[in-house]
Formats: sequence, structure tokens, C-alpha cells
Amino acid sequence: MEVPGKKRDPDLDKGSADATVYCQPCEEGGKRAVAQGFCQTCEEYMCAPCVEYHKRYKMSRNHILLSKDKMPSFYPSTKKSAIADTDYCNHHPKEMIKFYCPTHGDLGCGDCVVLDHRSCKVDYIADVAKEFVIGNEFRELEPSIKQAEDLLSGLVSNVKEILGEVENQSKVEIDKLRKFRAEINTYLDRREKELLDNIEKVKTEDENALTALKTDCELMKTRLEAIKTELTSGDVSVNQRYVTARRGMKELRGINDNMEKMTDRMNARKYQFTKDADTERLLGSKMGLGTLDVAGEFRKNIPDLSTVTWKNEADIHVRAPQDQETCIITGLTLLSPGLFLLTDYSNRCAKLVDATTRTVTSRLELPGMPWDVCALPDDQAAVTLPHNSMIQLMSTKEGQLSRGKKIKVSSGCRGIAYNNNRLYVSYPYNPCIEVMTLDGLIISTFQTVDGRQPFQRPFYLTVSASTPPTMYVSDSTAHTVLQLSLDGKALREYSDKKLEYPGSVVAVGPGQLLVCGYGSHNVMLLTERDGKMTEIMGRKDGLASPFSVSFCPYTRTLVVGMLRNDSLKVFSAN
Repeated sequence: MEVPGKKRDPDLDKGSADATVYCQPCEEGGKRAVAQGFCQTCEEYMCAPCVEYHKRYKMSRNHILLSKDKMPSFYPSTKKSAIADTDYCNHHPKEMIKFYCPTHGDLGCGDCVVLDHRSCKVDYIADVAKEFVIGNEFRELEPSIKQAEDLLSGLVSNVKEILGEVENQSKVEIDKLRKFRAEINTYLDRREKELLDNIEKVKTEDENALTALKTDCELMKTRLEAIKTELTSGDVSVNQRYVTARRGMKELRGINDNMEKMTDRMNARKYQFTKDADTERLLGSKMGLGTLDVAGEFRKNIPDLSTVTWKNEADIHVRAPQDQETCIITGLTLLSPGLFLLTDYSNRCAKLVDATTRTVTSRLELPGMPWDVCALPDDQAAVTLPHNSMIQLMSTKEGQLSRGKKIKVSSGCRGIAYNNNRLYVSYPYNPCIEVMTLDGLIISTFQTVDGRQPFQRPFYLTVSASTPPTMYVSDSTAHTVLQLSLDGKALREYSDKKLEYPGSVVAVGPGQLLVCGYGSHNVMLLTERDGKMTEIMGRKDGLASPFSVSFCPYTRTLVVGMLRNDSLKVFSAN
């Protein structure tokens, strides 16, 4: 007879009616082997090799195994049918998905567990599925999906609006460019006509003068020929010849006098066209006509944070199993809606945190203690490593962190920001700010402004999305926030008695910034319009030495990282 729940070869039914039980793991792999044991925990029949493997695996070494003489000849396994209802493994297409690894968030088959998750504590799906689907995590999944759908709908709507603005902007800027080009064409046409007219004028004047000279010469030559004819004529008397000679001599003196004067008239102006140096430099310039400069961003869904109220949400635990120390979250940046990247100084790593699922989704060991972090285009980020005198670039592609190239910089780098293919890096202990390319080429250094040192200890910095963009620097020992132009000119200084030892400063929209006061245990909202700072959360909200802050305008979520705390404080804007 065939054991219920087990596939049997139809040819077996043609012969003996004896019950032959086969190894279930092998059958799932397309093989057939007679069962030599039975696992009561897994409720599966196994061949001798599978029994031995089962005893060795960390996850199954304590399972109850029955030998062949004690195993049941018939066992209606409900778990077998439950597992049979799952998908096939992506990595081993002939195997069914049976396990889930909470550490890596991976689903897999038995082969996956052996190859990739030997040291992990994995869940056997048939053991945990029933309890999971009636638990809070499963119940919260549908609302989370709905929330994500609503966010995506909002994003699609915002994208459509921005696409319209992008299209309109391109038309406006193209019109400006073409108008300027037309002005240049008009100017060049006018200058060309002026120069051509000048050439024609000189040419005409010189031609007229030379033509008049030529005519005078020809007239005098004609008169000389006439005198010569009269002198040689044989039909005149001696007396007449005398008169003619005397008259001819006088005229000859006059002609000679005129010929001397003609020497001064025998000239024409020599000229040449000389290229205008400024125009020639323009032709050699790669920025002729002008340049296309980033002047801000089109943004949607950014609320006015001065008008919202904040609700204290549950903290997000960010300490990972690999962490040896209490977390010190010194850097935070937003990568995408609800997804934040943080730097954990004490545990020498960077972590991706999904605020929607409230989990750490990726962790990356770094070659030193990281301080600040900023997002870059093309799924990249940059982290400062002050004790290594370097900036570590990393990839954030597909929600996984991996190291990229390293940029060697001066010792003590702390804050970092990105704008328009430039990195801005602060050095608090040799007070300065360096502007560099993504290859580490230093373009400029802001150490003095107008002959004086503008900051005592520049700690963190950010570049705003205003037009034109400006830089904000937290000066920790001066208890101020300094606004600079991107060429290093000091524009304005902000301070408030409630702000002590400012840390992370983050632009959250045109004219608004968040500033951490790690000495005053609060987060301040700086409004550029009136120059005021307002405390929006502090000790009463659970803040203690906050170093880093970030805000997601899409989920309206604000997160704060603190000194020696394994959790992120989370607040929602209402």
C-alpha cells in the first residue's frame, strides 16, 4: 500500500502490495531512497544519509529520530502537505522553500540552510507559519502595504507635478538661451556691418584720391605733349617759337612744382583686421554663451515644520547581533521614502534602517569608526572616517550595503555634505571646510573669510535646497549655526540660548533646517525667513545627547540618533 501524503511510482502498484516508505527529502530532490528512519519533530521519513545529516545540523540535532524498526509504517503528515504548498526555491529550483532565516531575512530550502545559513538560527516554516499568520506581524502587514500604496500614489502624483515643472522649466530656459543667442547674433551682425562699412569707407576714399591724382598726372602729361608739339612745329616764325618756349618753360615749372606736391598725394592707407581678444577667448572657452548651474530642486510633500505637532512614536531598535558596544549614532541620512542610512561610531559600521518595518535591513563593517554620512547619486553614499583620514564610498543598491572606493583626506574629517558633484567636508580641530570632487581633488578650502576665521569648531554641515544653494555649518563650541555661500562668503549667523553644542544640521526644505543640540539635549527648527530657532523636541521627549537627525517628508517621519543608545527616537508630524 502507498503511504498517504507520499508520491508513489505507479509501476509499484502493479507488483507487490507491501508498504514501501521512501525518504521524503530525497523525493523532493527528484531521487528515491528507502526510508531508514523517521523524525517525529519534522514528521518526515528519511534515508540513512539524511538521518546522519539531520543529526549534525545545528537546527535539527535535538530532533526526535526513530530508527527503522521503531518508525511508523504509516504517518499522515500534515506538515508535508503544508510545505508542499510553498513556492520552489529561487536558488535550487527543484527544492521547496521550507525555512526562514530571521537574521538575513531570507527564505530558502534545506540546501540554502546548509550552504548559507549554517551558523544562523533558522525557522522551520511548518513550525512557525500557523502562529505567524494569527500574530501581530502578519496583521500589521496589510496596513503596512496599504500605507506603502498610499505613499506610492502620492509619489506618483508628485512625480507628475514635477515632470510638468521640469517640462516647463526646460521651455523657459531654452527660450532664455535662444534669446541670448539671438542677442549675440544681433550684436555680431551689427559689429560685422560696422567693420565692413569702415573698410568700404577707407577703400572708397583712397580710391577717389588716387583716381584724382591719376587724372591730374594725365592732364599734365597731355599739356607737356602739346608744348612739345608746338616747339617742334616748322610752320611758326622764330618769334612765335620764342613765345612758345617761354610759355612752355613757365608751364613746365608749374608742372614740376605740382609733381613735387603729387609725391605727398601718392599714398593709400594700409589696414588689417585684428581679432578682438575677448571674442577670441570666448571662442576658445568651453563655457561660451553660459553654463547650466544647479539652482535648487523641485520638491513636493515638504510640510512647513513650524506648523506641525510632533507625536512620539515607538523607538526603532538598531543594535545588531554582531555589535559589541552600545550604539553611538553620529550620522543619519535619508535614502528613499522611509529608508535611512546611519553610522554607528562605536561599532564601526553603517546600517540601513527601514522605518516602515522598523528593522535594520543591512549592516556593513567599516575599516574604522565612522562619523557622518551623506547620500550620493546612483545609489551611493559617502562616510567620513576621521581616525583613518579617509572618506569611504559605499553602494546602497537593492537595499544592501557594500564598500566602494576610498578617498584619502586630511586627519579629523567629521561632517560631510554633497551638492552638484562636490563633497563638502568639515574639520573641527583644524578649523576649515574643504570642497572636493568625488575623486578627492580639493577645489577650495574655507579657513578664513574676509581675513578672519569664521568658525571655532565646524562640526556638521549641509547644503540647502534654496536658490541659490547655501551651506550651513554647526559651530559646536561657539553654539551657533553659520550660513555661507558656496564660495565661502559668510552670510549670516544663527544662535539661540536653548541651543548648546550644535551637532547634526539638516536642510529639510527651502528655508528650514533641523539642528541637534547634543549639549542641550534637543532638536531645534531653524527658520531662515525670520532667523529664529525653536525647540521642537527635547528631554521631555526622551532625547539625551542627540548627535544626528533626519526627516522623511514622504512618511512625515523624523528620526534622531543619540550618544550611547541602541535605539532611534522616532517622531511623526501631524
